[in-house]
Amino acid sequence: MIYSFGTICVNTQHNQLSINGEAVDVDERILKLILELLSHYPNHCSKADLLQILWPDTVVSEWSISKLVSDARQTFKQHGFKQEIIQTLHGRGYRLASELGDQLKISQDDASKTTNVAPRKKPFFSRQRVMLATVVGFVLLILIYVIANRGSSQLQKSEPAKSIGRLLWVDDHPENNLTEKAYLENFNITVYQVTSSEDALTSLALYQYDVVVSDMGRNGEVLAGLNLLKAMRKDANDTPFLLYTIVLSQAQQKILQEYEGQGVAVEPDKLYEMVLPFFPDASPQQ
Repeated sequence: MIYSFGTICVNTQHNQLSINGEAVDVDERILKLILELLSHYPNHCSKADLLQILWPDTVVSEWSISKLVSDARQTFKQHGFKQEIIQTLHGRGYRLASELGDQLKISQDDASKTTNVAPRKKPFFSRQRVMLATVVGFVLLILIYVIANRGSSQLQKSEPAKSIGRLLWVDDHPENNLTEKAYLENFNITVYQVTSSEDALTSLALYQYDVVVSDMGRNGEVLAGLNLLKAMRKDANDTPFLLYTIVLSQAQQKILQEYEGQGVAVEPDKLYEMVLPFFPDASPQQ
């Protein structure tokens, strides 16, 4: 069976993925994930089903799915495919992005039979046009913000040559985390610090991070950390998210899980234990 949409082609017989006519070497689980989404479209795949299919006879957490989806998106971007490919349905699972689903074609390997998934008629104010207008507006807002804060921007323009990855730390009192920051930097992890959710969202729009660490309350906003997580997921940003706070209630933990946060730490050692797995090459400096 051959699935094709946009410039992507997936051959199930040969377990092969090609983009723009060129074969792409991808992780086996990423390919299986894409095939599951293709075979279920226009329906979605639940996290529970994906865990069972992709990790049979293995006990893993839901974070494994989030990480795999993030890796899949990054893989397609690295090969020049800029469209959204996987749509997150909060609380339900994942689905092939509808823009690509509209282009989905299914054929036999011998090309003797081809079935087109009937495209839906799109109104003048189509989703693509609305999204384009939204993106343009968002880019303009970013440009205005950068120009207005050019003199006070806390973003580093370079990072150490030995850096193995990036961590974005959101806290309105960064001086409280100097010990933790130094500990992580000893593993060649570059830590970028911002003091507000607005700066964090701007940074995430401009740069790629391996994980975000946030406090809970800041600048007078009691649930600032959870609200940042909600905003990230609303923007389809699946960067792993950790809360570093004093205490977390069961209600807040439920929200954290609902919006696919990866965990919470109240002690430094627990924070290190949760952060370091996001950096497989991490090792302390001599």
